Amino acid sequence: MAAPAGGCAAARVERWFETGASRFPMRRESLIPLLQAAQAEFGFLPREALAEIARRLRMPAAAVQGIATFYAQFRFHPPGKHVLTVCRGTACHVRGAGMLLDEMASRLQVRPQETTADGLFSLEAVACVGSCALAPVVIIDGKFYPQQTGPGLRKTVEEIRAASREEG
Repeated sequence: MAAPAGGCAAARVERWFETGASRFPMRRESLIPLLQAAQAEFGFLPREALAEIARRLRMPAAAVQGIATFYAQFRFHPPGKHVLTVCRGTACHVRGAGMLLDEMASRLQVRPQETTADGLFSLEAVACVGSCALAPVVIIDGKFYPQQTGPGLRKTVEEIRAASREEG
């Protein structure tokens, strides 16, 4: 779904609260599920959604922001068209995930948790995806790529880039 933009963001957040968020009780215990649902709806957590969640839960906006920023799962900017996630768990790290992450950061010209200037890729690093036997693991758009190597990952990223050029 498209990210909120400009003056329509507040109205879009309001509509979401009346439909998608209405299934949650407006209690502090709903904060994390509300943040997750807002991110699922918008692709990230727009300022307007954080402010409205704080207002409806009767919590200080700073508290909502603090909790949201504590968890690595939340984004505060629109993600790229393709999300490339590198597992940094112990098994993946030992088997070269750090080098994969560094190479992708250099190749894409972003740091982890950033999106390329063209909006095509977001690069993420996560603590562990729980697939240690498949280390090092990279996930691209929800698809697992086990036992990744630098050349294999470069090839996959270039194939995605070429397919995106062909799409338009």
